[in-house]
This record gives sequence, C-alpha cells and structure tokens, in this order.
Amino acid sequence: MKSTIIAQLVAFALAPLALNTSAEPPTFQMGQMLSEAQNTCIVRFDDSVSKFDVEGRTRGMLVAANAQAKHIYKHTLKGFAVNMPCVKAQDVFGDEPDIMSFEQDSLVFALAPPPGKGKNKDDSGDPPTANQETPWGITRVGGPVNGAGKTAWVIDTGIDLDHPDLNVDRNRGFSAFTSGKDRSPDDRHGHGTHVAGTIAAIDNSIDVVGVAAGATVVPIKVLNRNGSGTTSGVIAGVDYVAGAAGGQGCANMSLGGGASTSLDNAVIALAQTGVLVSLAAGNSSNHANTSSPARANHANIYTISATDSNDVFAYFSNYGNPPVDYAAPGVAVLSTRMGGGTVSYNGTSMAAPHACGVLLIKGSSPQSSGTASGDPDGNPDPIIHL
Repeated sequence: MKSTIIAQLVAFALAPLALNTSAEPPTFQMGQMLSEAQNTCIVRFDDSVSKFDVEGRTRGMLVAANAQAKHIYKHTLKGFAVNMPCVKAQDVFGDEPDIMSFEQDSLVFALAPPPGKGKNKDDSGDPPTANQETPWGITRVGGPVNGAGKTAWVIDTGIDLDHPDLNVDRNRGFSAFTSGKDRSPDDRHGHGTHVAGTIAAIDNSIDVVGVAAGATVVPIKVLNRNGSGTTSGVIAGVDYVAGAAGGQGCANMSLGGGASTSLDNAVIALAQTGVLVSLAAGNSSNHANTSSPARANHANIYTISATDSNDVFAYFSNYGNPPVDYAAPGVAVLSTRMGGGTVSYNGTSMAAPHACGVLLIKGSSPQSSGTASGDPDGNPDPIIHL
C-alpha cells in the first residue's frame, strides 16, 4: 500500500501549473482524494446484464447492504462504484451470481508537464491577444480547418464555459463530482480549457486557432481543481459520453494513472459505439502499457506520444507500439487559458488533442507526415496529419 501511495503522489506531480482557488491546501485535497479512492470499489456485472436492469439491481443490492452508490454505469461497463473498500464489497456482494469483478478504485491525473525540466510559460496576466496566433503544432498536423458541426468530448478538468475563443456546449456537459465547487463542468484548473483550444479554438481575431476550428467542445469533468480524480469518476465520464454521443465525434482523454482493467474496458466499450478516442500516452518516459487508459486498444482508439517542433520524440513521453499509434506536437504548445488569453504547456496531454482534432476531420482514416526521431522503442511513431 505504501508503494502505491508513493507512486500516486509522484503521478500527481505531473499535473500542470495552475492557480489553486480553493481554501484548502493541495496536500489536504490530495489526502481527501486518496482516502476516497481507498474506500471505493468498482463492482462490475456480467455483460449479459441489460443496461435497463443495472440501476434496479444496483439499488436493491445497496439498500440490502445499507450502502451508497457513487456512480452507476450502464453504457460501457454494467455496474457501480460503491462507498466501501473491495475487501468489504466482496464480503457483502460476493454471492451475487452476475457480478464479474471487483476492482479497488485508484487515482487518475491530468497528464501535463513533468516537473524539474522544461518550461511552462503561463501568460496568466495577459489579456486575450488582439491578433490570433496559429500555434506551430496546429500547422504541423495540417490545420487549421473548419470544424463546424463536429463535436469533441473533452474528458478532463472541465472547460471554461464562457471562454470567448471556444464553442462550448454546456447543456451536454457532465461532472463526476456531485457536491462542492467541482460539481459544475466549468473548468477550475485550466488543463481542460487548454486541451479544448488545441482541438477547436475558433478561427477569429483573438488568442489561437485549433486543428478543427470552431468545432463544439463538450466539458466532461472527471478531474478536480487540482487536476486529480478517481478511476471510478473517469469511468462515469466515459459512460456518460457513451450514452450521450450517439456514436459520433471524438473523445479526448489527456489523463492517466496506474493500470486499470475496468477503465480500459470502459474506454474500449466507448470506442465500440463508434466514438473515436484520443489518449495521451503518458509522461513517465516509460512503456505506455504500464498505464491506463493509454494501454487500451481498439480500432477506434488512438494512443498518442509527443514530439517537439523539430519532430524529435519528447524526452518525457511514454512510448511503445502497441499501444502507441501516432505522435503529435507536445512541447511548447500554445493554447487557450482559463479566463481568456493563452498559456504554453508541455506534455502528452497537449499531443492527444492535436490528434483528436485530426480525427474529427478525418474520421478513422488519419494520415501521417514524417516520423518522430529518437523514439526510444526503435520504431518511430508516425506523426498524425490531416
């Protein structure tokens, strides 16, 4: 358990620089999140259970056990997250005939700049720029192009609902947090807003332009104001998209944590509905098979590593084919900042939304242009392109 906690706290350090607007210090909030994960179990029914029966069965089981469901899953996994450790959940629900698995909840984080190296320039004091910039990464993948009528589901920290350079659909937004300041899909961190800008910033006179300029971005908040969340909450966001998207658009997941079969299976089930999924490979300079959801594989899932402006593989990026499918710009990526203006970040978090923008336009047939030099696995990733 001690090694698990240490690994989770190291992963937390990968979250991007952002203002903390809460009254509690981040370490206090982190302790609360870790305690919540340790006291939550993800319970999965057999896939043969109808989605129409999931809620009724779950409610009945929980009433009998005097327990509460944090989330109920109907569209990807069939099951629920319950407020008890898995040791207790197995004791309470172990005799139920249709339960397939129990998985202890865990922590998930925004995949952004690794600490100690590189630079993240936060132009937080700057007003929206009078002249729109086209970031180098947008040009590198063949953008910008008109993304009107396309939809990206940004599974992240939320999106700034009032950002003047983003076409945000707040009505279809979702938050995995049912109380507190994070219950709104509005971004209180900045990571999701940055991701959304790379995908779809409007082609206008301010800030930046995205790959699929003007596409609709839907905020799916599964990470809190510190850029952290739980696997059970991320699955809830994925499950929501599977039910709301109608098999259309691209879901971007610039987040990750330890290996989770439940999260992998939920993302695969989302891809099976027809939604294209862009996943950040991770920032640990390690094989991408070590983390979820990066390791999830399906024809509609694209795991993305990061390159710099010289097409050199980013030193922090995870690697490995499979699961990595393409590389994309992930160093010194300028995009929209929460509250307006721009900010530059590094990370595979920044690479994945470039790919999501391409997928919105090209569907399941993206092109490539060149390869990432210096790929540690010796098999250079193709750089995704329109």
